[in-house]
Amino acid sequence: AVMAFIDVFHQFTPNQRNAGRNISFVRKYVVQGGLNDGKNALQVGLLFNSDIVFIEESPDPEITSHGFRTLVSVADTFQAMFSQGLSEIIPGQLLANPAAISSLDYSDVALKAAIIGVGGVWEFRAASVSTPTPDGNHRWLMPGAEFTTFRDLALQRLSTLPGSTQASSYIAFNGGDDYINFSGGNNAAGFMDWSKDWALGITLVGFPQHSDSKYQCLFASGNNVLMIRRGGTNQALYIASNNTGYASQGINTWTPINDGDRLYFSHDASTHRLKYFKAQQGSSPILVGTLTVNATNIAANDPGDDFAIGRGNGKGGQNELLHWDGGINNFIGMQSSFGATDLNSYYQSIGEEFSEQTWYSDLTSFAGLGEDPYPTVIDTLGALTGGELVNGTEEDFVPIE
Repeated sequence: AVMAFIDVFHQFTPNQRNAGRNISFVRKYVVQGGLNDGKNALQVGLLFNSDIVFIEESPDPEITSHGFRTLVSVADTFQAMFSQGLSEIIPGQLLANPAAISSLDYSDVALKAAIIGVGGVWEFRAASVSTPTPDGNHRWLMPGAEFTTFRDLALQRLSTLPGSTQASSYIAFNGGDDYINFSGGNNAAGFMDWSKDWALGITLVGFPQHSDSKYQCLFASGNNVLMIRRGGTNQALYIASNNTGYASQGINTWTPINDGDRLYFSHDASTHRLKYFKAQQGSSPILVGTLTVNATNIAANDPGDDFAIGRGNGKGGQNELLHWDGGINNFIGMQSSFGATDLNSYYQSIGEEFSEQTWYSDLTSFAGLGEDPYPTVIDTLGALTGGELVNGTEEDFVPIE
């Protein structure tokens, strides 16, 4: 499961994050008039600061458009905010944070939602329009014949606080020297072995942005490692069979990793293809790239009887491999890979217990991460044993309120 929307920071651009508890609404619209006339725009309402407006520009998200911040895709960002937990009030136009509502006042022809603090009031009113129509900044005219249906659904969504069925904790890595190690001497599942089939998945609770092009380890066994190279928008995938950051092989993805992303990697021993999927929970998985393990790595294949998450090598210079930086939750491992239907289900699941999913029986490993007494990390399915957080502190097992 994931943390509630209000409990994390949400990435809008590589250089822009906002606290979920400060976001009241997200509105997608087309600018009418002015220098940005006709451009797609995203308005982010904030409880304690002025609203932010992003203008869609392509392909460079760093430029500004007549003084406004910019996004490569307004539609993708809007969908990401929905996937991360905002409630859909007007499809394709307005998302709201129920935790930002102080009161609801409604009748058969109007609905008013007062925002906490000085955020004002959202007003939705029945009118002679065929589609929902903005009428000012916080007012919408709604089709009269459909108003009571809209009102009832909006009341349901605005009255339900996000995050009611969440995991109870996660593990926070500091990026310095801590990592999870399973040292039970029984990596019989063959995770990170280039001669075997396997798939590994994990959910990120926060992802600190770095653009230093250094390598950080996500998964490791013996001297085999799977790494992400920190390159801003190019969070590239690399592997090696020598446990060094001087990676034997990698692919540029040009796909950034964001807070809340779920990462999934599947390896097919017959083709030596390593597929990398990512997406926000609640979204459809995106195939970021496919890396075909080369002859050098196959010949140097050196997995161990251990398995680690986030373990760097403590070296410097060109051989440097950093420990993972950021929070992680809900590790899964299997000796095969999901089919298309189960993979989609894995990404769509938000808040539900993994054990209730149809694909759970295909797993050989599941660790909730942070659920056990510090420093213990238990694989409840038993393929990995002897798990613990190394070089951490008790505070690294972070409760999710």
